[in-house]
Amino acid sequence: MANNMKILLVCGSIAKKSHTRALLMYLEVLLKAKRVETIFWDLLKKPLPIALPEYHKNPLDAPDFNVKEFVNYVTESNALVLGSPLYHGSFSGVLKNALDNLYYDAFCNKPVALVSNSSSIRNCAHPCEHLRLVVRTLYGYALQSQIGTSSEDYEEKETEFVLSNKDIQERCKRMIDELIELTTAIQSHDISKED
Repeated sequence: MANNMKILLVCGSIAKKSHTRALLMYLEVLLKAKRVETIFWDLLKKPLPIALPEYHKNPLDAPDFNVKEFVNYVTESNALVLGSPLYHGSFSGVLKNALDNLYYDAFCNKPVALVSNSSSIRNCAHPCEHLRLVVRTLYGYALQSQIGTSSEDYEEKETEFVLSNKDIQERCKRMIDELIELTTAIQSHDISKED
């Protein structure tokens, strides 16, 4: 269905046992079931250094290999999924720093799905809401739908969490469909080559 499509998932949690990572892993399974090529960038396993201002215009000149690889993955991807836990009312600093390592228009013509998690359902969507502004600033298209989960939506295993809420699982499926449809529409229109 979605051949020739590459989607980058970025985990903005550095917790060893992470709800955000579990949510992104569930989304990745759904994408692979649709025959979408995925790249999973986990900031716990592949951290990025603090963004240096001297490389803001040309991040590929940065000396750190992870920065170069991350920038290339973003460039090569047709769409992204950004995930973050709630940290002090917003998205995580490690995710912000990762995005600070990119070109100013790194998300140009790319759809971006946003997901987040909080211990409470009352404020679980705050990271997504704040990320919308950053996505727009990077010239991306944030999806209309977003997913905010709380701790009660997961089953805790010995080494990880597993998304268990059936309603959230259905919302994930709808979000993936929306992401693929918008990405396909942009690819078919090829607006990046217009004058």
